[in-house]
Amino acid sequence: MKITLLTILFLSINSVFGQNNKVEYNEIIPEYILAVWENDGTSDNAEFQITELDQIKSFLAELGKRENQITSNEFLTKPTTYTLVAHYLHKKLKWNSFNGPHIGIKKLKNKKVIKNELKNLPTENELIAHYYLSIFSDVLNKQKPMDLSKTNIDFENLNLGNDTEKAVVFLCAMRHIGGQVGSYSNTRFPENCFRAKEYVENMPKFNGKFFYEYQLPEFKDFKIEVDKRYPKMSFKERYLPEFEKAKIGYEKCIAKKN
Repeated sequence: MKITLLTILFLSINSVFGQNNKVEYNEIIPEYILAVWENDGTSDNAEFQITELDQIKSFLAELGKRENQITSNEFLTKPTTYTLVAHYLHKKLKWNSFNGPHIGIKKLKNKKVIKNELKNLPTENELIAHYYLSIFSDVLNKQKPMDLSKTNIDFENLNLGNDTEKAVVFLCAMRHIGGQVGSYSNTRFPENCFRAKEYVENMPKFNGKFFYEYQLPEFKDFKIEVDKRYPKMSFKERYLPEFEKAKIGYEKCIAKKN
């Protein structure tokens, strides 16, 4: 493989900061993500024809479709760490693209963003959360009306390593599609309750259960970047309330109907 100056830069960063990082990545990962952003996607380049990039290529391509299968097991299954890192770098470049005086954050060159992020990559739990938040945000934004009633998200078959990872996936779903339940249940109550009921009926099941039946396992907390303008915060403090608000809102609607 041709060794470029950019590759040497990434290798140097990985060597210097590798002991502080809790995840590993192949140096071709940041090179590829940078190429996608700066050259409008250069996946046809020979240097990017490697198996380590197959997952992220498929994932980004699926997200780019107006109608997609992003909730299929192919994408819901926990990806490799390389893919998690690639997605995270891609997301950070997207965030940077919206920076400017209007929000008080300077927009940086793409290479600078990637260099900064590689110095202090998040823990794997945070990387997992960012990945699934992208999936369920895409569902909320594109599936209108949502029709996932036949989808069962079986956490035992998604290559998730422990209860923390299972809880992360569920709460990421609650952040977006669960949040919609709470919105229907509180906006113009009780007129919108029929929409909340229809929406819940078309939500995916979790281990074969409706979201309000699912028993969230005990899990370890961690820090996550929710808003680029502020420090990282507790995952539990930010996302557990989304689940509770969705349950309370739906129960309120059912009680009103009865």
